This record gives sequence, C-alpha cells and structure tokens, in this order.
Amino acid sequence: MNALDRIRILIVENEGLVGCDIAATLTNLGYDVVGTCQSGEAAVTQVHELHPDLILMDIHLAGSIDGIETAKRIKEVSGAAIVYVTACADLETVARARETQPYGYLLKPFSEDELRLAVEVAATRYLEDVERRRREQSYFEAFQSLADGVIATDLAGVVIFMNPAAGRITGWASEEVAGRSLNEVFRIFHPGGEPAEVQVVDESGHLPQRTVWLTNKTGERVAIYDRTTALRDQRNSLTGLIILFRRLAPPSLVEPQAPPPRQHLITQPMEPSPHEIPPASFAAPVEVAAQAVPVYIPSLAPDYHMPPPESHVSAPVANPAPLVDVVESISDPLIALDGLWRLTYVNAAGAKLLGRDKLAILGTNFWDLMPSVIRDAHYETMAHAVLHREAISRDLYLEAQQIWLELRAYPFGEGLLILMKDITARHEEAERRNRIDRLESLGLLARGFAHDFNNLLTVLLGNLSLAEMRLRGNTERIPELATAKQATLQAQNLVQQLLTFARGGAPIKRQMKPGELIETFFQHHSRATGVHYRIEIQQGLPSIAVDPNQIRRLMGNLIRNAEQAMPIGGDLTIRCLAPNPEELYGGDMPPDMNEMPQGIVIEVKDTGEGIAPDHLPHIFEPYFSTRKAQNATGLGLTVCESIAKAHGGSLSVRSEHGSGSSVRFYLPVDADEETVDELGMTRASFEFGNTAAPRILILEDDPLVRSLITRNLVTQGFEVCETAEGTETIRRYQESMDQGRAFDLVVLDLTIPNGLGGVRTMERLRQLDPNVVAIVSSGYSDDPVMAKPAAYGFSAVLPKPYEPSDLLRLVKSVLNARGLRKDTKA
Repeated sequence: MNALDRIRILIVENEGLVGCDIAATLTNLGYDVVGTCQSGEAAVTQVHELHPDLILMDIHLAGSIDGIETAKRIKEVSGAAIVYVTACADLETVARARETQPYGYLLKPFSEDELRLAVEVAATRYLEDVERRRREQSYFEAFQSLADGVIATDLAGVVIFMNPAAGRITGWASEEVAGRSLNEVFRIFHPGGEPAEVQVVDESGHLPQRTVWLTNKTGERVAIYDRTTALRDQRNSLTGLIILFRRLAPPSLVEPQAPPPRQHLITQPMEPSPHEIPPASFAAPVEVAAQAVPVYIPSLAPDYHMPPPESHVSAPVANPAPLVDVVESISDPLIALDGLWRLTYVNAAGAKLLGRDKLAILGTNFWDLMPSVIRDAHYETMAHAVLHREAISRDLYLEAQQIWLELRAYPFGEGLLILMKDITARHEEAERRNRIDRLESLGLLARGFAHDFNNLLTVLLGNLSLAEMRLRGNTERIPELATAKQATLQAQNLVQQLLTFARGGAPIKRQMKPGELIETFFQHHSRATGVHYRIEIQQGLPSIAVDPNQIRRLMGNLIRNAEQAMPIGGDLTIRCLAPNPEELYGGDMPPDMNEMPQGIVIEVKDTGEGIAPDHLPHIFEPYFSTRKAQNATGLGLTVCESIAKAHGGSLSVRSEHGSGSSVRFYLPVDADEETVDELGMTRASFEFGNTAAPRILILEDDPLVRSLITRNLVTQGFEVCETAEGTETIRRYQESMDQGRAFDLVVLDLTIPNGLGGVRTMERLRQLDPNVVAIVSSGYSDDPVMAKPAAYGFSAVLPKPYEPSDLLRLVKSVLNARGLRKDTKA
C-alpha cells in the first residue's frame, strides 16, 4: 500500500447518485472514501468527525451554503485538500473558488481517467504539503528546545528568528527582536574591547575556537562561545546567517611557562568601558580580521573542535576567511550604496553584470549605470526605501542582456545593500504557467458558453433549413438563406476549434479513406496566389478512424501556415503515404510505441522562409507566434498537436531557416477503435420487428431547441413526448412502460444545468429497461460520451448544431437498423 492509498476522501455532492458513483470509482482505484454528504452544513460536521485528507466538493449543494462557502468554513478548522467537482464554469464562480486555494477544479461531465488524475495530483500535493509542514515544525521545535542560543538573520543582518535560550542570554524577548538589526541584539567584542565580527564556518565545516563578550540588553557583559553558518538557497546563493552561541562561565586558564611568540593568553577577561565600545557592524563589505582567541572550555560539545583537556594552550591556528571573502564568493551581484546613490562596494558578480572594473566603478552613481527605463520605473520606490529604512524587492528587466533580475534592497548605513539574482528562468516559467492558466480559463470559458451557444446555433440552423424546405417549390432561389446557413456552420467550427484547443477534444471518429478526405478538403479550400499545389496520395492506403471535422481543421492550419510562409509564392506539397521507417523523423512515433504500427502519414511541405533554430523548440507553445504584427494568435499548431494526440498520433516538424519546412502528421490505424458511421451510428446493432407510429421521448433543457426537435419529428409522423430534466424523463419512461406503450427511441441532451443530464438519465433508464434505444446529443464535442457512445449505452450521437434533416436521417436509421419495439401491453 502506498501513501496515496491511505488518503481519506470525503465526497460532498448534492446528487446522491453522482456521489455514490464517484465513491465507487475511487474505491475501485484503491482510495479510502470515508463518507458522502449532500449539504455544506453536513460537510462541516463530517470534517470534524471523520478527519478527511481530501474533499471532493460540488459547488451547488443542498442546504443554505454553497460549496465555496463550505470550503472557507472547513479551511478554518482543517488542513484538508479541497478539489471542486462541478459543472459551474462561469468566470465569477471560478474566481470565487480560487480564493479558497483549491487543489484542483474538475469540470463535469468528466471521465474516470480525468477523475483519477485530478485526485492523484491533489493527493500527491497534499502529502508533500503535510511532509513540508512536519519538517518545518520539527526544525522549529528543535531550535526552540536547544540549550544553546540560536539567532537567524537575513542577508542584511535583520533578525528573523531567536529561540528562548538566545533570549535568556541576550536579555531580549523573541517578539522584541523580529525586524531589529543584529548589531542591536548580538553585540560582541573581543576580550580587549575591540568590536568582534561574526565568524562564518568555512567550506570544510571547521572553525577555530574563540571566546567573545556579548553585551546584553541590560548592559551586562557575558562570555560566550559562538559559531556562525551561512544560509544558502538551492542555487547556493547566500540568503542569511544562523548564529549558534553558548554562555560560558569565566574561564580559568593556566599560565603557560613559555608562550610562543605573538600568542596571546587570557588569564582574566577584560571588560571594556562602555565609552570604549564602538558600535559593531555586520556584513560590511570591507575586510575585517576575525582573530580566533585560543581558550579551552571543557564543557563544549566535541563538534565545536576544542583542544584536548591536557592542553590549556592551543597552537596557533589559521584565521578563518574574512567576511569579505564570503561576500565575494556570492554568485549573485552584491552592491552597497551610500545615501547619495554612490557605489561604496561591488563584488565580482556585480562588476561583471555592470560591465565595469571593480575599482573604477566605486563612487559612480548607481543610476548612471542603469538604463533610463529602469530609473523611471524604480527610482521612487528605492528612494522611499532609503528614506524610511525599509527593505524592498523589485523585478528588473535589462533589455540589453535580455535578462530578468530580482533586486532585493536592505537598509545599510546611510544607503542600501542591494542583492540581485538572475530570475530569467523563473519569469519564463511564470509566463508559461500564465499561459497554462489562460488555457484553463479559456477551457472553462469554452465549456461554459459552448452548450448555450450551440443550442442557439441549432435553432438558427434548424429554422434556416426549415425555411429552405418550405421554399423548395419556389422557382426563385434565395441566396441569403444559403449564406446564413454557411455562416452558422462556420460559427460551429469556431466553437469546436475552441473546445479542441482548450480541452484536447475527444474525436467523434468515422471510418474514412484518407485520400478522399484530402481531396474533399481541397474542393473547398481557397488557394493562395502564386502558390503551386501538388497532391500525392499513395494507392492502396487503408481506411482510418478519424474525426473528419478535426482532421480538416488540422490540415487547414498546416496548409495556411505553409501558405503564409511563402508570401511571394512557392511550391506546396501535400503527401499521404504509408510510414517508411527510414523517412520518419525522430518525433513522428508516439513515445510509447516500440515497433512500427500500421498507419499513415500526412505531410505538408513548403519552400518558404523556414523556421529559425531558436524558434523551433517553441512552435507548439500556446500564443507563440513570429507573425504577431499580422494579428496571428499563435494557437494554430497548438490546436494541431491537440488533435494529433487526441487521435493517438503525433505531429513532428523539420525545418531549415531559409529552406522551407515540412510537417508530418502520423496517424495509427486502430481496428478496435469505436467509430460511428456517416449518420453518427455505432456499429453495434440488432434486429426487431417494425411497427407503425414510433414513439420518441425527448430530453432537452432549451425550450427553443426542444420546440424545433418536436416540430421536426411531428411533421414526419412521429409521436413525441417532451421533457426538460432527467428525473422527468425517467418518470415518463416508467409510466409508458406501466401502460404497455414503451417508447421506441429516446433522444437525450448530454448536459442539463442544475439537473440530471443524459449520462445519469441513461443509467437509470437502462435499469428500468436494458433494451432502451437512445441517441445522445450535445454541443460538447470534446466529451468522452460523444467519442464512445456505445460504452455508455447509446446507439448513436448527434453533435450540435445540426440541421433538421440530420436529425431525421439519424432517427430513421436508428429505428430501421434496430427495429421498432412491439407494444408490451398485456
């Protein structure tokens, strides 16, 4: 059993059937489902009682509070991870949900794989957060319980942590020191009265022993032993210091008989007068000797590297590296400024960044070294930091070097201590994540309006088709109707492209000849001026299972890119052939294929300008385009890659700048793939006898679409019963069976907002009648139900929008193929 199997999951879902289905799926996957509930109030109670690790939360819940408000209340009492599982895709709801910092947002309807992936990601992140908090707490408890004093500072010497032992030695309370300078809290002096610097442990981890005198808050001098270690981040850049120190009893030393030259022995600690003690400085970028004083203190732990007991006089030891060497070793630029913006210190990395000699640059005004755009953007903020002695952090972009820098400035003397770090990779990653967030928002937006928009398109297309049918006997054709229909179909294509791009788009596949698909495409393609087209289709290619609309979209994007790459004309070759291992590019095959499968390759090759080598790795990234001046969106190849992956294939590009490009789409032949015919019917069928006046039950929430379907079917002699919600559909079907007049066909809309949709309704209908015959219809072409209808019990699919003739052909074909059911009336 791995850690994920031990995750305890609570399901909060207002539809009991859906909640039970999710619970069964997760249980089969090995998770521990500790409970289900339907209201926010019950969820809060069960969190107290069951202590779940992960909560799957619907937003529309029974009770007085919704899922988002429930999540807020739960976060006040529990650290459980929350994943929203909902049909709500509007931006306002998503924005509210983001405020609760969820671990995921899964949109209904979803497949089992999508649910599994969402839970795995959330559970893994939750376990990582738990482990991180456990480590942080253990570190905190360890420091708190140490008998030695511990003080942690940031790079500018500002105290960020002090444990109780340090408080007892320094006389400062922990809550008093936060934000104070180390100079004020940890004032140390050599026995002779000279200010002492902190000694940083060298790379070997060894540090010569010394005793220093600490002046505590009340002015008392305390003998201590101290040890300081640099804090570094994952890039080994210095971020601060940790000082470990211990209070000592005044040492009793034995006077040596013959001390070696220049060796100083301490027989009695000397306390300097207050007026003789100058203020200590920390992290000053000047070389200050840190002389170790040899003292034997038998009570110290062995790892402090003290001399053995029989020797009260230590041999001379080498001085540790002075602090300036530590500063010089910092890989990031470090600059010190005075109150007039003049450079008083710069390390080697800083001089390299500024492109100047270290010595020559000292005394130069900082803003004279920066581009004017940097001064305009950041001068006011930094001046405010100098005036009010505040630490700040700013991001700078140096256009000449094309790098992003994080500038952290700390009060230092009369000016600032500035540490710069190259964060170009971080900004690029943030930009990539921003693109992903935009894609997610686009996906939510697409699914949010696709249902309603496709319903409207269905009404438009349906009524335009009916108008054409009524005017068919008229001798005068009306071209405006045909134009309106064509525009409606183009609008449908845009919606489908948006869904494909945002969610990957599960294809609705049909068996087709690849050559016919390409030839049909070019019958409707407007050819570019000056471009010579050559189509080469290998004979004898097998039929392939594809979504013709998606493949036409892919070819359109590839061919349009090729045409735009040849503004003054050229040759464009489209080839369709069986794959040859010797000709394939390295990226043609999906990575999980170990041998050459059956399939085809569609290649689009141009003689245009080609793709620059530095652009080639980014061509599939969303919004990447070299033609933004021409309002290119940078989405074309991203859509193509989504379509290729959705078909189990791959897309690969080969290009040389100035010599043209070649794009290959590899498509495998899968004989077992579920397909539908040109009418949208699956291959599974069985025969029944024929009867008259077939009865059809409709589930459609949109009244305009429902009215259109009813009028269309009634005019063809069908008996139609309308319903707007799944529970009503189930009730009508049950009543018809009880009366012995079972429906011959059910047409179900896939998604019913705030109601029982097509999939759940079909599950209940199959429980009532295992032989129920149904068609699923939806504007969500990317839903897995539309790609594999037989797996959910449906006989055919009807994507929206559709023409009335499409509906009639599909209904008649389903009834003819499967046979009309005979009345079961006794």
